[in-house]
Amino acid sequence: MMIIVFFILLSGLIALVITRYLDYKATQHRIKVFLEEKKQANFSILHEFLGGMGKGTQKEIRNKFEDAGIYNKDLLRYYQPIKFSSLAIASISILLFVQETNNILISFMVAIIGVIIAPDSYLALRKKRLIEKNSRQLPYMIDMMAVCIQTGMTLEASFRYLGEELKSFDKDLCYQIRKTSDAAEVKGMEAALVDLTKRVPTPQIRSFALTLTQNIQYGTSVAPVLSDLAEDFRNEQILVMEEKIGKLAAKMSAPLILFIMFPIIILILAPGITRMMTGN
Repeated sequence: MMIIVFFILLSGLIALVITRYLDYKATQHRIKVFLEEKKQANFSILHEFLGGMGKGTQKEIRNKFEDAGIYNKDLLRYYQPIKFSSLAIASISILLFVQETNNILISFMVAIIGVIIAPDSYLALRKKRLIEKNSRQLPYMIDMMAVCIQTGMTLEASFRYLGEELKSFDKDLCYQIRKTSDAAEVKGMEAALVDLTKRVPTPQIRSFALTLTQNIQYGTSVAPVLSDLAEDFRNEQILVMEEKIGKLAAKMSAPLILFIMFPIIILILAPGITRMMTGN
């Protein structure tokens, strides 16, 4: 009887020790998991801060870079931190090495313009030039799309095909077409065309999007319309070029007057004026 009681007590003691050991290991595991999650949370916060100081800011920077034709994601992740750190370094350098108050104010203005305003102005200038470039290249893309549709491709398939084939022709226009194709697979072609007109706000893109939207709504044959549209865009570009050539003569008159006419007048009058001043 005593032996049975002893074995029962021993078994209970062993079970208690095992339970305590398992609880200890479970507690250690929970602490480890908590520390890992906290570490990951801190890293995520730091990563988000370095990535552009917020999702909204990061999205704005990504759109700004894409509109300017810069598609490197590493640059836009560290764009804001580099700007603010450069401004901080410039401010510290100004306070340390510039003594006069007026020079300090001028230096701060130059630093703000050079670090904050100049990069955004450069991106805006690139965006404007990229929009003009896409508008110039649009007739060639429309002709290729008309050929694709004439071969039996659907509108979505032609966008997907051109999104791959235009890489060697124009990577920026190819990016816009590929982005439109990806958006069409998610929310439909009409909504994707509306987004395209917002990214590239030119009359040519709006006409192109309106033509395709009418085709989607009414089911008309779009290939001949696209060919006519491309021809109209080319004629419009020729007219714009002729207008610029016509204005060139008027623009050249100012340099001709400043650099040719005035020196000739001076050369003609200079000997007489010199003789009058010397009395000879």
